[in-house]
Amino acid sequence: MASQYSHLHFFRRVSNGLLARYFESRGIDLEVPFDELKQTEVDSILDAFVKLDNEQQAEIEAEFQDIHALASDGGVKALVDEADFHGDENFADDLAELKGFHAKVMWAFLERPLYWRGATMFLHADNVSPSYWKKRNDLPKLPPHVDDDSIQALAAAISGLFRKEGRGKNCKVEPYRRHNREYFFAYPEDYAQLGIEWISDSLKTLAHHPAFEIIFVYCEDEGSLDIYAPRNTRAVPDLQRAFAKTILKLETLEDGTIDKRVYDLAPLQNADFDFNIPTESGIESVEVIRMRLTLQQDTRKRITLEANTKYNAKAVYELRDSLKLPQCYISQLGVKVTFVPREGKRAKTRTFNITYPNSCALNNDGLDLKIRKMLADSGIEPRLEEGT
Repeated sequence: MASQYSHLHFFRRVSNGLLARYFESRGIDLEVPFDELKQTEVDSILDAFVKLDNEQQAEIEAEFQDIHALASDGGVKALVDEADFHGDENFADDLAELKGFHAKVMWAFLERPLYWRGATMFLHADNVSPSYWKKRNDLPKLPPHVDDDSIQALAAAISGLFRKEGRGKNCKVEPYRRHNREYFFAYPEDYAQLGIEWISDSLKTLAHHPAFEIIFVYCEDEGSLDIYAPRNTRAVPDLQRAFAKTILKLETLEDGTIDKRVYDLAPLQNADFDFNIPTESGIESVEVIRMRLTLQQDTRKRITLEANTKYNAKAVYELRDSLKLPQCYISQLGVKVTFVPREGKRAKTRTFNITYPNSCALNNDGLDLKIRKMLADSGIEPRLEEGT
């Protein structure tokens, strides 16, 4: 994830050549000799930038913050996924020629603006905490309808659902395809609000109509539907039915339940448990770095153990075994996965929790998918049974 934005930080991370191209594309002459400046000599760029009128500065700063937000490993992957949808076979190779996330993302912003919206939407969905998603995996495996009429029908259904609450007068739905999943980003109109804003050099109170967000992710291969509807979880069953009727063309949809498959943490009681790591996964090691134990005789009482595993991968287990603990079972594990380093770069790591019975803080894309497969191969991640 990108760090907090600042102009100086941004100007240092984006090459002078790309900055010059950006301002040229907007028809702005900062009267700065970009080709004569060293990469760290950005003070003159900042001085020229802050002399622009307030409206220009605000527009450019908003774009720079969007570029900065996407300047990460996840952001670049989202861009590559969107390029793949558009059949751009050379995009990934073109990005590989550029050094640094900011350079890659700025180049994509200038050269492939068509990919921008989809990539930002994917990254946003990837960063949603897994606990916010409500999943069903019992839908018929039907091809989704993503024509304009179906998309408008979904928007109208969502609007009608929230009109009962005095909001949702307008709604827009944007569909995107990513690998074998269809994403639908919906933006119903929320209650009107008053806000204090600066208009030029005057402070005014203005009424505005914000949108709230709902995300649908449908996978035909799995017959699964994930819905992100923060602060609107009670509406999830109705949203499922609306999606089924408008996108899958099902007249009726029986009430279902969220995915309640259970993670089997019992094998990890054994300190000698070996994770099944496929060679092609790129995973170098898997370590338990934290363990929460729940007492069997009183499940309201828990004990959390943490230890430094840098020099001893079994440190948490050794700590547990050194204590005289009553009968207990593992109710949560903190796991650290380290990937094989590439081309002299630092090894990537992913730290996450698995909580009994059915919570895992992993997403369903990129490296997280490889970790999920490793957990499934190890008998930890529950698999979907055929026909479910």
